[in-house]
Amino acid sequence: MRKSVIMVRGVLLVLILTGSVAGEGLFDKVKKGNEAMAGGDYRKALEYYHDAETDLPESPELEYNMAGALHYDGGYEEAVDKYARALNSTDINTEAQAHYNLGNTLFRMQDYQKAIQSYQQALEINSDDMDAKFNLELARRKLKEQMQQQEKDPQQKQEQQEDQQQQDQQQQQQEEQEKEDQEQEQDQQQQQDQEQDQQDQQQEPQPQPQDEDEMSKEDAKRILNALRDDEKEIQKKLKRRQVAGDYAGKDW
Repeated sequence: MRKSVIMVRGVLLVLILTGSVAGEGLFDKVKKGNEAMAGGDYRKALEYYHDAETDLPESPELEYNMAGALHYDGGYEEAVDKYARALNSTDINTEAQAHYNLGNTLFRMQDYQKAIQSYQQALEINSDDMDAKFNLELARRKLKEQMQQQEKDPQQKQEQQEDQQQQDQQQQQQEEQEKEDQEQEQDQQQQQDQEQDQQDQQQEPQPQPQDEDEMSKEDAKRILNALRDDEKEIQKKLKRRQVAGDYAGKDW
């Protein structure tokens, strides 16, 4: 089975007039940029290409090379813009390569519809481009999968929302049940405490009510003292009578 060919094709050497000082400087900058691309230093390559652009502005070939560096550096949106400018090349092969690489960049961006169009345009120029044919079929399959997934997404989203609502309801019911159980437990505990207080009060010794006929200690003491005083008074009276009974006659 053939593997995916989602890779941009090589850089171009800009056609210059040899012998010109400006031409030699431009050729050297582009060559260094291509060498940096081959070494994987895409940002350095961009610096060389931008520097060369001052000598040859709006060159479709330089736009093509810069687009490749941007693609490999992850700057897909800028690469798309550069490849679109490279399509203005008067060289038919450069135009075909730009269509092909533009399709690959759009494929990386998962814009399969536009990638298909770019591969088709590349094949219109070169119908024998097997890589373009393979990538075209791959992009069509990816687009079909993408569309099927987009159809599933609303249903999946609805199912996820329903699942989330169900989970929220279950969570709410659980919290309400826990709260109810807690309140019931508190009520039971309060009732038990009240019953225990009542039992404790019943077990405590109750003060005996004082009998109305029973006198207090102070009353008893007071009565006793009064009896003793009465007894002393009686004894005094008895003694006086005894003395009076022993005397029989006059004392003269």
